[in-house]
Formats: sequence, structure tokens, C-alpha cells
Amino acid sequence: MEKRQIPNISNEKAEQAIKDYGQERTKENLAKIVNLLRPSGLFVPAMLNEEKKPVPYFLKSAEGDQYLAVFTSRDQAPDEVKQKSVMIMPFTVCNSIVANEQFGLKGMVINPYTDNLILKTELISQLHEADKELAKKMKERRQNLTPEQYVQYMRNQIEFGVLPQRLYTEGESFVNSICDQKEEAVEELFRKGFKENSPYQKKQFGVMALTISETLLLIRIDMPAGQPISPYCVRVYITWNPKEQKAGYYTIEQLPGEKKLRLGCVDQEGKHTNLEEAPVEGAELTRIMELVGENI
Repeated sequence: MEKRQIPNISNEKAEQAIKDYGQERTKENLAKIVNLLRPSGLFVPAMLNEEKKPVPYFLKSAEGDQYLAVFTSRDQAPDEVKQKSVMIMPFTVCNSIVANEQFGLKGMVINPYTDNLILKTELISQLHEADKELAKKMKERRQNLTPEQYVQYMRNQIEFGVLPQRLYTEGESFVNSICDQKEEAVEELFRKGFKENSPYQKKQFGVMALTISETLLLIRIDMPAGQPISPYCVRVYITWNPKEQKAGYYTIEQLPGEKKLRLGCVDQEGKHTNLEEAPVEGAELTRIMELVGENI
């Protein structure tokens, strides 16, 4: 099989999460790995079938059990693997292979020559079923929505789901990416969230990062104007305590049928809470600092 030059991919955050899990094997750390891998691509060794098409290569254990072998980056694979046919496959597609009963796989092994992290078939099947159910609901919902309603629905999912999940899962690295890339980072989040052409451009966002004290970095994100058909964020405030590695996610929301804005928050568990009527824009910063317990 001839050697192929394959592009590299980066899953540094997932690789660090895998190492953290190796040190402390908790459900929370495992969930962090899964959340980081879900939107990612992975290297999958392959071999040619009878039709000369690449198919995934299964790794056999000493006990005879077979696993789908995947790598988070090219550097994680040994030279013997790099010299073979290698495919880059989304994590969700890898899940569908493992969940396929006809292959009889015991799970997925991530970076088998270094981290050797095994995700068992039971867990993978649960993820696969959840992804299928979500895709089904998204398709049904889109079919029943006007284009304007669909845009607003997706925006709601990003502002109240994707953004806080990324913040709480990735922590400091996510905060740094927003501080460094500002509007470009936020626009990219929306573009990936829509999975198609996002209706929003970088110039429609505004990002301002303020170092309030040694224990509080505050990021204000101004969002594009929305449609009054579902809740949307006028602004989002991200708080970060670098000493305690603690994050907070606060929303200034426009609710349908209401003239006044509402102040809300989303916690680590993804629970959204409507806190109170939002203060005037000039007093928002002060109120957010009060909520995180920062001396003013």
C-alpha cells in the first residue's frame, strides 16, 4: 500500500482531557472528553477491501476482542500506521461504526499506542442513539419552521447551549480564544453551529474583554439584532476567575412580547435561570460583578 500524505488535525484540548482522565477517572472528566470529541475529526487507519476502497482497520486485543482504533492527531500514530491508508472521520461517524452490531466490536480505542483510552460499545451506542435522535428532531423542527424561525431557533441553541457548554467544558483555553480572536472566534462558533451558511457576519458581533481584578476577567459579547419570535441574547457576559479556574455565563435577553430585557444565567449543568429584570445597559457590568461576588 503506497504511502500517502495526509493533512494533520488538532485535538489538543481533547488530548489534555484524556490525560486528565488518566489521572482522575471521574464521570465528569469522561464527559469532558466526549464533549470535546463530538465536533472533532479523528485519524482512522484503513485497509483496502476487494473493491480497492479503504475501510476502517480493527485492532484485535490479546483476548481476541476487536476495537475501532482512532487517533486524535497524526503525532499519536506510529510510523507503521502513517505509512498505511488513513482516513479522517468525524467522531460521530466513528460512533456509528462501533454501534453497528454486524462488526461485533467491543468499543473504540483512542490513541492505542499512547493513551490507550477505551470507550466501550455500550457508551458509544448511547452517544450514537442520542445523535440520531437529535438529528431527527432537528430535521422535523426545520421542516415545520419558516426560514426566519429556523434561524432564531438555531441562534437560541448556540446562545443558551453551545456557548456556555464550550465555556464550562474548555475553561481557560476557551476564554483565551475569545480574548485573542474576539469577533472572529464568536462568528466561527455561530458558523459551526449552523452547519450551513450562517446568516451572521463578524462585523455584527462585538467583543470587549476587561481585566477587573486578579480574580475576575469579564468578557462582554454584543450579539446581532434578532427576531421577536423566540428568546435571544442581546448581550452575553462571560466571567472567568483565573485563580480558581471558575467560569460564569450571564445573558441579557429579549423575550417575545416583552419590552424590557431580562438578566439570566446558564450554569455548568446547562440549566438556564431567569434571574431578574436587566438593569440599564450602563449598569449591567456592575450587576454582573455583584452576582459573582466581586468587590467594586
